[in-house]
Amino acid sequence: MSSALRASTRIAVLTIVFALATYTALNIQTCIGDSPIFNQTLGSESPLIIGGYGLYINLVAIITNAVLVTIAYLVLARGEPRVGLTKYPLGIITVYAILSATLYLAVTANPAQACTSIPMNLDSIATFTASIIIGSVTPLVYAHEKRWRVGNDWKPLLFTLYASIVAGSLVIDTTTALAISSIPRLAPGACMGSVIIGAYGPIDGLIIVPPLGPLAGYTVMSTIMNK
Repeated sequence: MSSALRASTRIAVLTIVFALATYTALNIQTCIGDSPIFNQTLGSESPLIIGGYGLYINLVAIITNAVLVTIAYLVLARGEPRVGLTKYPLGIITVYAILSATLYLAVTANPAQACTSIPMNLDSIATFTASIIIGSVTPLVYAHEKRWRVGNDWKPLLFTLYASIVAGSLVIDTTTALAISSIPRLAPGACMGSVIIGAYGPIDGLIIVPPLGPLAGYTVMSTIMNK
């Protein structure tokens, strides 16, 4: 009974954290997304926006993720054995690839919606939901393969989970941008401007959402871990 209560308490706390993180992210984006200073440093007017022909990449998002993944490696996986973890990132990225293909079809099938916020909303929902579900399920799969015994070898798995979610989120974001950029070809009369991969830099789903997956994973692991 105590184990069930402890698990329920942690799930409730995790839900609250997710809600607060989402609320904070949306409010930050609303408050500073139109700021001239923000646009010149991190937004659409930033010198770190590279590309052409209507399709651009925001290097801020890529660089920030690279730094965060490096920090995660130093904290969680440096010097730790990572034997047998290769299949997890492959499986996670495969899930993201399937989601990306679905998003691509959904966006290109409705060219009239390309000028609305619907494609980006679908992008955000997909990355957010996938991060939480994958973050929660992966440790359970790992524990099942270990016959529900999780010891001190959880840190490399947590790093693998985080790096895979970062890569998968980038796959979804890139696919959404490519889908939107193809709209003029599919519907020449559709309005279309420049498309930026990682348009909001470090406050979009590429940066905020991935850490929620390992947080969910850690919560699940701490519940099933051997004491």
